Amino acid sequence: MKDRSDYNPPKDPRTGPRLWTWGLVLIGLGCVAYPWDGAVMQAAGALGERLGGDVRRELEAIQQYGQFGSIVIVSVAFVLLQPWRARRLLDLGAAAGLTWVVAIALKMLVGRPRPKFEDPRAILGPFGVYDVGPEAGVRHAWEVWAPISSDLWSMPSSHTAFAVMFSVFLASLAPRVAPLVWVLATLVGACRVLFGAHYLSDVLVGAGVGWICGWLMVRRSAGVLGMDWVWKRAVNREAPGAYGRLVEAEQGRLG
Repeated sequence: MKDRSDYNPPKDPRTGPRLWTWGLVLIGLGCVAYPWDGAVMQAAGALGERLGGDVRRELEAIQQYGQFGSIVIVSVAFVLLQPWRARRLLDLGAAAGLTWVVAIALKMLVGRPRPKFEDPRAILGPFGVYDVGPEAGVRHAWEVWAPISSDLWSMPSSHTAFAVMFSVFLASLAPRVAPLVWVLATLVGACRVLFGAHYLSDVLVGAGVGWICGWLMVRRSAGVLGMDWVWKRAVNREAPGAYGRLVEAEQGRLG
């Protein structure tokens, strides 16, 4: 019998505990933390200013966990180590795509200025405007054609959302790495506050977004099943389903 400790067989998304509700809990905590964002940012900023040298550089590197470069590196390693599970990267792609769409949409709808403006209570919504600076002037958060950069896109934290989404994917397929990836995701959120990129509530809401998007796409194996759907309708209706072959391969290798 081969070691099955890293095998997490696909589950029927219609059964089992609705773990996506933890994402709603995180978003709720973000709402609770909102009134305290200013005080937390002051404390975090004071601590961040004391960090320097290698410690700061290491933390700045760690906060890129879940971004494009780290996803590519880990994905390549995943395929090299378990090539028969390469199709699972389609699920990662689906989760990443949904996370990006939801995070960007919320950023533009919420319209929160970054902490550098020292205005933690400001929430513009879709109709409010804010003076971004002499170059951009007074702008809506959704005016992506204007030189607002991401100055009005503080909530949610997309770095945190992607870190949590990536951790959901990795922990689902390799449960033994779960403690490591959740520590990394937590460090990403902490660093975004520590280095003045986001408020605490931004990070909590971003974590909730990443959890929900990752859980829904990975648990449903949305990427693999979506490719099956497209392939059968656009290329070969009689082709065997990739999802079924993937499950057989996983069971054969790890069973």
